[in-house]
Amino acid sequence: MLKKIETLRELQIVQTDMLREFYSFCSENKLRCFLWGGTLIGAVRHQGFIPWDDDVDLCIPRPDYDELLRLSNEGISDNLALLAPEKDKKYRGYIPRIVLKKSKLVSGQYRVDDELQIGISIFVMDGAPDNSFSRWFYYKKMYLLRALHACCIADFRHASSRIGKLAGPVLTPFFNPDQCYKYRDRVLRYAKKYSYADSVWVSPNADTDGIKEVAEKELYEQVIPIQFENMTLFASGNYESHLKSYYGDYMMLPPEDKRLPKHDFSAWVEVDE
Repeated sequence: MLKKIETLRELQIVQTDMLREFYSFCSENKLRCFLWGGTLIGAVRHQGFIPWDDDVDLCIPRPDYDELLRLSNEGISDNLALLAPEKDKKYRGYIPRIVLKKSKLVSGQYRVDDELQIGISIFVMDGAPDNSFSRWFYYKKMYLLRALHACCIADFRHASSRIGKLAGPVLTPFFNPDQCYKYRDRVLRYAKKYSYADSVWVSPNADTDGIKEVAEKELYEQVIPIQFENMTLFASGNYESHLKSYYGDYMMLPPEDKRLPKHDFSAWVEVDE
């Protein structure tokens, strides 16, 4: 029987259990996995979730993600599965997710109906150009590819950016939802243009503002223990510069009227009757 999750904290507890189980899998298989984005801010500032945060972000180096793809053929665990665009051709997104099998999620972010599940987002760290101008051009093209993908499936009433709210509704009538697969695959190919193994600089290339997250690979690969919801998890060696570059003064709380969940969805988990 599916039970609706009624409170944000209830959702965070479900996600905490998922995170604990996935980190155990990564540890058993010697996979590097770092807290990222708002989840990392939560660890640094709150030693757990940001009180109003409704999702979990992780970052995994490309070699470890490739190994995760291989290992996931036998499943992550009884409760968790990897939803990967490289393997699931029906998956419309390009950001891999660790999903809770016995769950359901209905999102207002999209204008297409999909069978979604509660998940953890995985940002894959890829190589980045050495030259600063090449980086600028690279991430501008990535932004365009992501925007074209969004025009196929996004409901821009829930866009976080001003340009998305203004331009999105004008552009979406010219795009078919099934075109999202073409742009998804282009994003995936372009993200791997620069080899992780051969690059001095790395960044999670699926992100619009990936240029803000470029780091020296040698620094990024350093493993820093960090507390999150009474667990010892890990941050990358560049975590402070990542947060400062991307978020500014990340230790300062936003105004109270901005302390809101950033996603619009309802969620259910399966419980015993």
